[in-house]
Amino acid sequence: MKKTIIIGLSLFLLQGIVLAQSGLALPTDLEGEIPWDLKTLSQAPDFEWLNQSDSVWSLNYTGEEYEGKITKVFAYYASPATFGAENVGSGDFPGIVLVHGGGGTAFQIWVKEWAIRGYAAIAMDLGGDQPLPSEQQDNPWGSKRTRMEAGGPNQDDVHKFYRLSEGFNEQWQYHSVSNIIRAHSLIRSFDEVNPEQTAITGISWGGYLTNLVAGVDQRFVAAVPVYGCGFLQEGSAWDKQFDSLGVTKTNRWVKLWDPSSYVGNASADMLFVNGTNDFAYFVENWQKTANLAKNAQFTLIPEMKHSHLHGAAPEEIYHFISTKLENKSEFISSIKLKEKGDQAKYSISHALKEVYLAYTGDKKRSPDREWKLIPLDKAKGTVSIPSDAKLWYIYWVDDSGNRRSSEVKGWE
Repeated sequence: MKKTIIIGLSLFLLQGIVLAQSGLALPTDLEGEIPWDLKTLSQAPDFEWLNQSDSVWSLNYTGEEYEGKITKVFAYYASPATFGAENVGSGDFPGIVLVHGGGGTAFQIWVKEWAIRGYAAIAMDLGGDQPLPSEQQDNPWGSKRTRMEAGGPNQDDVHKFYRLSEGFNEQWQYHSVSNIIRAHSLIRSFDEVNPEQTAITGISWGGYLTNLVAGVDQRFVAAVPVYGCGFLQEGSAWDKQFDSLGVTKTNRWVKLWDPSSYVGNASADMLFVNGTNDFAYFVENWQKTANLAKNAQFTLIPEMKHSHLHGAAPEEIYHFISTKLENKSEFISSIKLKEKGDQAKYSISHALKEVYLAYTGDKKRSPDREWKLIPLDKAKGTVSIPSDAKLWYIYWVDDSGNRRSSEVKGWE
């Protein structure tokens, strides 16, 4: 018994030393499972600028080894300084890491939007590709790209799901988490960036990765996963993939790569954003994931569409991050909610524009449910939950225009 206690204490102390030295730490259950070199990841990687002539700069930085070769990762970078800001001092800008979703790439427009807001922003490609120039894209969020000679694994199902029996260097998540953390370490090393004021947001598979990264990289102050969540094996757009894996491999995948294995280890304040009818990341699993986080708030938007354009659009993302990094007061409303039988007592702080009870009585698969909104005329009161409600939550818009939500109830 004493030996067990000593070993457990030693592992705990070892994890604490790694975190203190690097700001990175694996969740306890994954210690010794995944061979990331946390000390190396905490340091800025080697990089080279490709273009510094425009307001948005481009670069390559060093990634993990893949197929026997060291990889290169393409990224866009922009800040108020690249847009011509003068008299830039050390640590003037907060930093933001932007993580694209499936089929996406590094988006020039995304770093540009955040730089205009006053941030130093970096967006990297996570599929071993380099985006084509903006003039060759169909639209500002176009993701036409070309394969890099030294690129890592493709962002396809083969590398996301079916390389479990091979080395970690063959698996997409191993590279992606590493490359996101390396991008974070890189911008933290830039003189114009305040390394103590950094955040991360990602869309779809990028939201999924944001949950993983937040559970490893404790240096982020705030994290906003959009759409992406965990418990994917319990119902998602990837049911066929899990069916083909079978029970044993699915359990292995969940342990290694599902956000539910990571997000409870996150220290950052987190805002979870999703839509009620998202086709990929179902509401129940999204809420279960968010409930694992230590410091979570929710924005569940009725019928929010799914795309990079729609995933980057909510002003709540910026308001939440700026509140945490810049001590602004644009995201301060909160709710107290207590259930009692078929009624719920609620109290929402600060002035409100709109308040609703949102609910669905459908037994259909999550994306196909019909949701209803019942207007509530007060920010404090008691509401009766319809007898046919399968899922419900309080949804409100505060005086800054932020769409907010309580925990979704009824999913257990």
